[in-house]
Amino acid sequence: MKKEIKVFIASPGDLVKERKAFREAIQKLNVGFGDGANITFIPFGWEDSLASTGRRNQGIINREIDKCDVFILALNRRWGQEAPDAKPFTSYTEEEFHRAFDNWRERKKPEIFVFFKRVDSESEADPGPQLRKVMAFRRKLEDSRQVLYRYFEDENDFLKEIDLHLRAYAKDELPETTEVKDRVILPDQILDEIKEERIVSKKLSEEAASESDSKTSVLNKIQAMQLEMAEDAAKLSKEGKIEFAKQKFAKLIAESLDLRILLLAYEFYSRIGDLTTAQKVLEKWLSVCGENEISIAKGISMSCLAVIYKTRGDLDKAENISRQALTIFTELDYKAGMANVMSNLGLVLKARGKLDEAEELYNQSLKILNFLGQRELLAPIINNLGDLYHSRGDLDKAEKMYLESLSITQEQGDKNGMSSNYNNLGDIYQTQGYLDRAEKMYRKALEINDAFGRRGGMAINYTNLGSLLSSKGDKEAAEEMYRKSLSINTQIGHIYGMAIDYNNLGSIAQSRGDLIEAEIFYQKALKIHEAAGFASGIATVCNNLGDLLQTRGDFNDAEIMYLRALEVNTALGRNSGMAINYNNLGSLHANCGDTDLADKMYRKALELNTRMARKKGIEVNRENLDSLRQSRDNLDSGSLGN
Repeated sequence: MKKEIKVFIASPGDLVKERKAFREAIQKLNVGFGDGANITFIPFGWEDSLASTGRRNQGIINREIDKCDVFILALNRRWGQEAPDAKPFTSYTEEEFHRAFDNWRERKKPEIFVFFKRVDSESEADPGPQLRKVMAFRRKLEDSRQVLYRYFEDENDFLKEIDLHLRAYAKDELPETTEVKDRVILPDQILDEIKEERIVSKKLSEEAASESDSKTSVLNKIQAMQLEMAEDAAKLSKEGKIEFAKQKFAKLIAESLDLRILLLAYEFYSRIGDLTTAQKVLEKWLSVCGENEISIAKGISMSCLAVIYKTRGDLDKAENISRQALTIFTELDYKAGMANVMSNLGLVLKARGKLDEAEELYNQSLKILNFLGQRELLAPIINNLGDLYHSRGDLDKAEKMYLESLSITQEQGDKNGMSSNYNNLGDIYQTQGYLDRAEKMYRKALEINDAFGRRGGMAINYTNLGSLLSSKGDKEAAEEMYRKSLSINTQIGHIYGMAIDYNNLGSIAQSRGDLIEAEIFYQKALKIHEAAGFASGIATVCNNLGDLLQTRGDFNDAEIMYLRALEVNTALGRNSGMAINYNNLGSLHANCGDTDLADKMYRKALELNTRMARKKGIEVNRENLDSLRQSRDNLDSGSLGN
């Protein structure tokens, strides 16, 4: 008999689509995941309560809350219907939450998840009575650190959140609530400039007042107050009081035209994963600069906007606006800006598989920075070169770049740069088969990213730890890492990271024999990669789909997938990917009985792995060749016997 998990959803009337998505998510879970885990999720909400006479309707709903295993609260702009018979609560939704929360405090049941639909910063800067109550509730939850809460964009995003959290609940893989609180540390350089500007504005205000220039005095006083509020918001974010910081920033970006404040707000919103608001901040920045203005400030905002487009997978827009920024910086002969944009543009071109063009841009950027004597800015670009060499399979050259970059970041005390270097060195050591050394590097990177609240970096670290744990055979621990990464990437809107996570979860599902779930994950990943034009991602997923199809015995379709992956990897010059494709084609042809072609494929894979010094790959290729040789010997012996 299946275990039943009762799930109650509470929400005001402005989330009709999300309530529908909630039931759709549970239906899908029951068909796939639930059958495999011997679990049935039972959805419940106010729609399911029976009509009655002589009873308080909310009392009937409350009894269902008392029975539920999981309580889900979803809020957007509305706090809920007024409840004159629910004092001290101001809405039935609030009463439902506190009913569930009181039960949890008494008996640790139900598990409570709270989700907030993102609200634009303009509304948060000037909220009405309903939204004001929602915002106060968010601050209260953050301070309590007792309830998990997350943000979502739309009903499709909400469906993913429900799926993710209910799976984690059923598998007892939820994080401790104390792990939920984020800290966001904003750049010291921007804060120092804001502090200096605040002091100047305050002084100018006082001077204007002494000269009876009341208008100038008031304007400078307002400026000083806004700068002080920006400093307060940064301090709150560092303390982990993200909701308080967010509400201060919302007011600032609605009222301020100061570019330093807007830059700080952009850094804040991008680091908490609210790319929509981060983009709006930059668009306001551009409007302040003016359409026809050619200035360093405008070039910086365009460069930042390109980073958002790349993160979201819109490589066309990312490349286009990067080139516009580069044109501005070149015209102004602002070499530091040129170097930065060249490096970022190189990342975009690398994602498109244009490795030679990317390498040229990286080297141009390094040349400029060396000319300027800005050694402290060399590390990230040298690191990017390491990534490029790694993609080509030149591991020795990649390791050299990563170590050189690490030396500079350690010299400068740049913790963020160090985390990136540690992570990339972990990739090198894992590829070479030195798993203990790799794990040590990944753990160092994760420790730094966690301390600084760099959630995107944490997602990458979780992904890599998952890959390493999978290599060690610990599939359950690997899946946990991948789901942690997916949770972060979904929240911050990093679609490339999501695609990688879907692909990795597909591999885990395939390893336990769940080919249906594996294919669903692979297709999700492939859809993202194809839509965004992520060539290397397409190759990886096609290769994995080839493995799945070969396992099913669909050899023709499997070959099509392997050849598509090989074609992409060849075009990209990705020797490591080509080696995997050749090896898998060898396995396919061996299964089909074409031993000559299988031998040819295995030898091509061995040649590439030997060139890259990939210890594990070499071992696999040699084992496959030995197995093929033995099969041939057995066939020859059988023929002689006949």
